[in-house]
Amino acid sequence: MIVYSNSCSFGAPDQGHDVYSDHIAREFSATLINRGMACSCNRRIIRSSLRDLIELEDKSNVLALIGLTFISRTELWQPWQKSVDNDGHFFPIKIDDKKIDWSISGLIDTVVPDVYRYSDYRIQNYYKNWLVHYHPESAMTDLLTDIIMFCGWADQHNIKYVIFSNVDVLPGDDKVGYSSPFIHSLHQQILKNSNIINPWEFSFGTFALAQGLKPKDYAVFKNHGHPGEQAHKLFSEVLLNHLQTNL
Repeated sequence: MIVYSNSCSFGAPDQGHDVYSDHIAREFSATLINRGMACSCNRRIIRSSLRDLIELEDKSNVLALIGLTFISRTELWQPWQKSVDNDGHFFPIKIDDKKIDWSISGLIDTVVPDVYRYSDYRIQNYYKNWLVHYHPESAMTDLLTDIIMFCGWADQHNIKYVIFSNVDVLPGDDKVGYSSPFIHSLHQQILKNSNIINPWEFSFGTFALAQGLKPKDYAVFKNHGHPGEQAHKLFSEVLLNHLQTNL
């Protein structure tokens, strides 16, 4: 069996302790492929997951763990960067974390003022203009479309999967008009899929905080920081329970 995991830094490898995918792979005595990468946007997570899974020679016994991230993240083809893995020159737009006030609320559906100033100078102009046109309704519509297409391919190839939000819960009706024609049917399709843990009601990050577990890097990122070792263990139990109930 193969356990495949993809995410932003919340589920990435090399954190100095086991992450949730390590626990899941151990539970199933499976081989783990963890392609999580810091600063990833949702498009990178879903695109690279789809390509990685397509390229697996044996798809007969695969479990994919797909962890979503902030919807206000994006990426850009950056040919001056050295190509990594099989994703060409797609790279996340990274910011200098130390210059951001991470205590503010709403990072998932709003943008920190002037955040483009903290990115690579070569992409600041692009990022500034991207931020001007960013809107959570547009980002959510694209994300739900990508998820549905990924699920359709996975179902067709009998790949087991669970999709969940790693960071904050996704923005609700106060930010996105889910009854509007451009997103209503997509939203309903996601809600009907038992392989998706409702991302409007649950996320790994909020779950860890609810357990009284402060992020391991709280000093820098406040409550938007990364869950520690104990949180990963507890979250893996949530995932296992979901898998046992729904797969």
